[in-house]
Order: sequence, then C-alpha cells, then structure tokens
Amino acid sequence: MNSVMSTTMAVDLKKYRIRIHKATIHQLGDPKYIQLLVNPKTMEVAIRSVEKELSGDQTHKVNIHRMKSDNSYEIYSRTFTTKLCEIIGGLEANYSYRFFGNILPAQKAAVFSLKTIKRIDPLENLDND
Repeated sequence: MNSVMSTTMAVDLKKYRIRIHKATIHQLGDPKYIQLLVNPKTMEVAIRSVEKELSGDQTHKVNIHRMKSDNSYEIYSRTFTTKLCEIIGGLEANYSYRFFGNILPAQKAAVFSLKTIKRIDPLENLDND
C-alpha cells in the first residue's frame, strides 16, 4: 500500500521566499537537490527530489547546514513566486500564503493544490499550521 502524507508549504511574496517543512524534505528522502515545479493547467505545485542539478530547471541544492535551524527549509526564488502570482492572480505582494498538499513517497515528490491557498495572518508564525 502506498501511503500518502499531508503537508503544507508557505510562500512569502514580499521576500520571494518558499518555506518547506523540514519533515517534508526528510519524507522526500533527504535529497541533494529539490526541484520546484508549477503546472498551470492542473493548478498544482510540486517539490520533487532529484539527485543532481538539472540545467534550465528550478533546481535548488539542499544545504545541510540550513536544515539544522527552525522547523522549515527556506528557498528564495523570484522566478517561482512571480510564476505563482501569474497563475493564481489577485495575490497581494506584501503577504504570505500557505498551500496544502500531499507527499507521494513512491514518486519522491510533494504535490500542492493552488486551489487550497490561504493567506497567512501577519501575526501567525509561518512555521505553525
């Protein structure tokens, strides 16, 4: 049986920051690299575990030193956040948003539906769900 685990991801549009729970990174097999993928047709975002950097793609090296602090892993990507804003529309630049999704262990990926978007209250800690 292939178990599916729930997870969340936060995007801070003001700082072009993506926050991924460290538990999600671990559940993806502690990859050397992760890829950020956006599918405008299905309104989904995916984080995929990859073993090497792929040219031309949104591939990010997972820095082990940054895995030791806080509860989330941060990636800064203006390209990714700009693409999200184009697809979703109506997002406010000074806010952070949370997406809900599932980890698919067999595919070494986490998939988030953009339809689950929720604006995060500015007083809410991004690491809390």
